Amino acid sequence: MNASLLSFSLAAVLRRKAKSFALGGGLAFAVALVSAVLFLTGSLRSEAERAHAAHPDVVVQRLVGGRPTTIDEGARAKVESLPSVRRVVPRVWGYVFLPSLQGNVTIVGSPPGDAPLSVANGTLAEGRDLAPGAHEMIAGEGLARFLGMRPGDELGLPASDPRAKPMKLVGTFTSSLDLWTADVIVCDDADARALLGIPDGQAVDLAVHLSNPNEARVVAGAVLDQLPGARVIERDLLARVYHLAYGRRAGLVLGASLPALLALLVLAWDRASGVGPDERREIAVLKAVGWSTADVLWAKLFESLLVGAAATALGVLGAYAWVFWFGAPGLRPALVGWSVLYPTSRLTPAVDAGELLGIVLVVLGPFALLSVVPAWRAAIADPSESMRG
Repeated sequence: MNASLLSFSLAAVLRRKAKSFALGGGLAFAVALVSAVLFLTGSLRSEAERAHAAHPDVVVQRLVGGRPTTIDEGARAKVESLPSVRRVVPRVWGYVFLPSLQGNVTIVGSPPGDAPLSVANGTLAEGRDLAPGAHEMIAGEGLARFLGMRPGDELGLPASDPRAKPMKLVGTFTSSLDLWTADVIVCDDADARALLGIPDGQAVDLAVHLSNPNEARVVAGAVLDQLPGARVIERDLLARVYHLAYGRRAGLVLGASLPALLALLVLAWDRASGVGPDERREIAVLKAVGWSTADVLWAKLFESLLVGAAATALGVLGAYAWVFWFGAPGLRPALVGWSVLYPTSRLTPAVDAGELLGIVLVVLGPFALLSVVPAWRAAIADPSESMRG
C-alpha cells in the first residue's frame, strides 16, 4: 500500500509542476545558503587546525601604548633561561603592500643558520633554496602563479629603506597549508629587515619552542615576570581565536541573510499549507472511491517529503559546488577576512555529517508537516460539498 501511495504522490508532484518548482526552488536556495556558510566555516576551521601544529608553542611580543612594536633580541636570553624552553627564535616578518595588486604580500626573513623552507613550513616545488646575502627569494607556489613569475625573474618591492634591493626568485614552495603559500615570500634576514624597516638587533616577535608544550601556560607566566609589558600568545589560545572569529563571521553572514531566509520560508509555508480547489476536489474523489483519511494524509506527507528531499539534496549539492568547486565567490570574502591574495587559494572539503543531518531535519520536518493540517481538514470534509465547491 505504501508503494502505491508513494507512486500516487510522485504523480501528484509531476501534475503540479509549477507549485512544486516554486516550493522546491525557494527551499533549495535557502538550504544552499545555510549549507554554504557551514561548509566554508568548517573548511576554514580545518585549515586553522592544520596550521595549529606549525605554530610555535608561545609567541612573545612587545607592546608600547597597547600596540605591538619590535622587541629587542636581547630579550631572547631571558626567555631561553626559563625551564622547559627548548629554543627561542627572533622572527622578522611583516606585510608589504603592492599597489599593482591592491593587496599585501607577507615577507618572512630566514634567520641565519635556519633552512628557509623550515621557516615557511613547506617543501621545495621548483628551483632551489636561498643563497645567503645574494638578494634572493622563494615564494609560495600560489603567489608566484598569481604574480606570473618563474625562477629567474626579479621583483622590486616598495620600501623606504635604500638598502632594499630587487630580489631574484630562485624557487617556489608548496605546503599542505594554503596559509603558507598564498601570499608568502621568504628571503634573507637582511633583505627582510630592509624591506620592512626593522633595524638590526630588533625582531617582530620571539617564537618560543618548548620541551613540553603542556607547560605553555606556566612558561607564559614566567615570560611576563621576566619581560614586564610584553604580550604572550599561547598556541592553543590562537586556535581558539580562529574558531571564535570564523564562528562570529558565519553568524553575521547568516544574520544578514535572515530576512531573505524568512521570506522564503513564509512563501513555502503559504504555498504548501494552502489546499486549492483542484486539490480539494481531488481529495474528495479519493474519499469517494474508498480512501481513508489516513491514506490521504500519508499521500500528502509523501508529496511534501518528495519535494522537500529533492530541494534539500539540490541545495546541499549546490552549496558543495559553490564552496569547494568554485571557491565560494561572493561569500568567501565575508568569512575569510584575509588579504586579496588569500581567497584565490583552494578550499579543502571539511563536511560535518552532524551539521548535514541537522539541516535535513530542520528543513524537512517542518516542511513536511505543513501539508498535514490542511490536508486533514480537506479529508474530513463531506466529499459532496468539496466537489460542489
